[in-house]
Amino acid sequence: MNTAHLPKTRSDIISLLSEACEVEHGLACSYLYSAFSIKQSATENDLTWEQVQFIRKWAGQIYFIASQEMFHLSQAWNLLTAIGGTPYYMRPNFPQGKKYYPLHLQLALEPFGTKAMQRFIFYELPSHVNDPKFLEKKFGVTKDMINKAHTVGELYDSILAGILSIPEHELFIGDPGLQVGPETCHFNDIVKVTDHASAQKAIHTITEQGEGTTKGKNMPADQVDCHYGLFVSIDDDLCKAIEDAKRKGGKFVPSRPCISNPVPAFDSGEAPAGANRITNPFGNDVSALFDNVYSLMLRILQYVFQSGPLPGQMERQLANTSIQMMTRVLKPLGEALTLIPAGPGYPDQTCGPSFGLYRHVSFPKEVSQVITLVEEGLHQIIEKGKLLANHSGAPVQLSEGVQKLENILQMLQQAILQS
Repeated sequence: MNTAHLPKTRSDIISLLSEACEVEHGLACSYLYSAFSIKQSATENDLTWEQVQFIRKWAGQIYFIASQEMFHLSQAWNLLTAIGGTPYYMRPNFPQGKKYYPLHLQLALEPFGTKAMQRFIFYELPSHVNDPKFLEKKFGVTKDMINKAHTVGELYDSILAGILSIPEHELFIGDPGLQVGPETCHFNDIVKVTDHASAQKAIHTITEQGEGTTKGKNMPADQVDCHYGLFVSIDDDLCKAIEDAKRKGGKFVPSRPCISNPVPAFDSGEAPAGANRITNPFGNDVSALFDNVYSLMLRILQYVFQSGPLPGQMERQLANTSIQMMTRVLKPLGEALTLIPAGPGYPDQTCGPSFGLYRHVSFPKEVSQVITLVEEGLHQIIEKGKLLANHSGAPVQLSEGVQKLENILQMLQQAILQS
């Protein structure tokens, strides 16, 4: 680690933690996009029963990893609030340039395949995995690129070094009552951060889930169940399945033909270089619906992490609403988009979610106002979703997502009445 660039002040640490929030958030979206694109049945391009079992397993593993990235974002929020910062969820829209982050690897949205998997492996690369031959074979990178790139683990190493360099009584000025634990947000491993020891535990939990654990220098102890190990395993199995199909005179195509880095037409003026504008009006409407669910989910979760204890267990109820939207609604809506034609200019290709973040403000402090805004937002999304679900080209996943959103609203309303 280059000590010349270690954070020396609270401001430096907050800046690096904000960068970590952007990275974790961006990784979650990139992983979800890949998982959404994976085919689900043998009716899609004549997949065999065995191939379907493979791809369903891969999708499940990637969804699990994406959920842990959202946990990492939440844990970074606890770290931020502990030292005087606030929960931060904004990030650049996709795609992001290779040099935007020290990873020196583009954060992008693209369908599942060997290209995406190799990029995912690099995202989660343990710092000790620096064999030039391995990295060149996997990623086609040069030695110079390897020397310049930094891993997510190294980012957290820098953050931890900065935290430990400042006395506890000076650094941890945040209100402990704002710390969110597993009793509130359903993330069983989340740590309430109040001192050096809890900050160190929180950061080690993040890095161990991503790159695994090591037993001394260059002596891996457990890199099987971590993100890096799972992605290496998926990539190996995918390459074997492709080769097996080739030997038998066929092709193995596990993903739907989604365009990369989609962006709805209404956002074309703000789209980053390399984004692909959806030209199907129906696809644009569903994409906007997805983004509305996604942004409302983030705003609710952010409020939970900045509100502190609320009357009548409303802190937990709002957290549950956000998590349910993440796990039960974004998935069917994202999969629906991968089945909708992208429109003129993209023959035989389909849409995908843009995970667009636009001009949203944080919720106000008063919980009664927040509840009004959340209910209002959910009602509007559901009303629009029902109209779109009646479209002749609507996949069944769209109506499933809208129905689940209705159920979530009903559960929240019941909790409000009981509080």
